[in-house]
Amino acid sequence: MVAELEQRQLDGFKALTEYECGRAQIAIEWVARSQKPIVEIGGAPISHCDLEGLAHDLDRCIELSGETVRAFIAPSGGKFCCYGFYKFPWAIDALLYAWGIRRVPQNTRRTLWLQGLVFGYSPSAIQDFINAQSASRGPNSKSRSHRRSGTDRQCRVGIYGLSGSPAPRRNS
Repeated sequence: MVAELEQRQLDGFKALTEYECGRAQIAIEWVARSQKPIVEIGGAPISHCDLEGLAHDLDRCIELSGETVRAFIAPSGGKFCCYGFYKFPWAIDALLYAWGIRRVPQNTRRTLWLQGLVFGYSPSAIQDFINAQSASRGPNSKSRSHRRSGTDRQCRVGIYGLSGSPAPRRNS
């Protein structure tokens, strides 16, 4: 029964199974409502990862949830394409920094999320503090709280640290 559920595709989805879509909805709720800064929910070998299809499906999961979160797709350990959800830009910065995908410039923003995590503040409290610090530096501040490459206001899914053309996903 579980094997059947894991393999069943839902209408309109390209890469995720019914089971994976259910897990995505739970993860979205954790990020949006339960104060988790970021949730990794799955992965596939990079060679079998349909990046375009996966990005489409993650975006569709967000749309169906009605929540205001973002999704990420990133390599983990050089062999897997992992994916999940986050709400605030600093959370994806923290993950990409921890995984060695992106260096975060030495600036106040990085130290703010590091301090917030160390001292156990909620994700929204960390974001509020980052926003307050950015506002106090004035309109000419170099701080960037907007999305970076891979995401914009229309696209809710960022693909980080992966290059090349997407491979079709093989279901076995």
